[in-house]
Amino acid sequence: MIMKVCNVDIKKIQNEQLGILKEFDRICSNHNIKYQLMAGTLLGSVRHKGFIPWDDDIDVCLLREDYDIFLEVCNTELDSDYFLQSHKTDKNYIMQFAKIRKNNTVFLEKSMSDLEIHHGIYIDIFPLDNIIPYTIKGVLQQKILYILGRINLTRSRAICVNSQSVLTKYSRLLVHNIMKFIPKKFTDYLQEKIAKMFLNTDVKYVTHLTNGASKKRYFKYMMNRGEFYNLMNGEFEGQSFPIPINYHDVLTNLFGDYKKLPPKEQREPHHGVIEVKLERNNDSVS
Repeated sequence: MIMKVCNVDIKKIQNEQLGILKEFDRICSNHNIKYQLMAGTLLGSVRHKGFIPWDDDIDVCLLREDYDIFLEVCNTELDSDYFLQSHKTDKNYIMQFAKIRKNNTVFLEKSMSDLEIHHGIYIDIFPLDNIIPYTIKGVLQQKILYILGRINLTRSRAICVNSQSVLTKYSRLLVHNIMKFIPKKFTDYLQEKIAKMFLNTDVKYVTHLTNGASKKRYFKYMMNRGEFYNLMNGEFEGQSFPIPINYHDVLTNLFGDYKKLPPKEQREPHHGVIEVKLERNNDSVS
């Protein structure tokens, strides 16, 4: 059975994403920037030697200092077929991590459909930030980022109206209207400043703070900073990309028994995509 997203073969979408990953890897290799496959992409490498068959994105991560270097060199070295998306390069983009999107393609997610941003096929690029868990400052960092992140998401009206309860819907719509009067540059600055508050501190741990810093996510993605650069080659769609040597520990922390496939009803794309356009064959369905 061929799995599809908006009637487009998911393998065609994955092939475009693989091309973006190769471009990302090229730039990192040229500048000796260390990164690793992350989350479902890491799981795909270990369990499937490539994409999880129903996965519709690619995730990679870097330590914050390497992430900042990558963004800087990417501004001048990224191939013109692609666009580096961040809150600094795409003024209406509401997330705090970067994406590389392919120009002249569309991968429109329902949750972002009302935002005037680049909606091309993409890969996610996450910074991992220094943290000091189990301390007052560490707890405050996580709590404040979680609150700011939830508030900032209300800039998307589509997210607000698709809330599960009526109360949540109208509460978010109220905040949505309030946020129109608060400059996005200010909340972007504040979130980045707090995420990087321990950047120049000697810490033991890092984690993923830029995509909904809930307490659960905070600890699931927490890893020993000193082990981040301990990498090995991982197979992914016939190519070789870096994965952590301790991938078993990382995946167990994230997914539990990661070798076990989920129930069939859960084996489906999860980004709520409502339109796909592939430049190559001009497939477009909404």
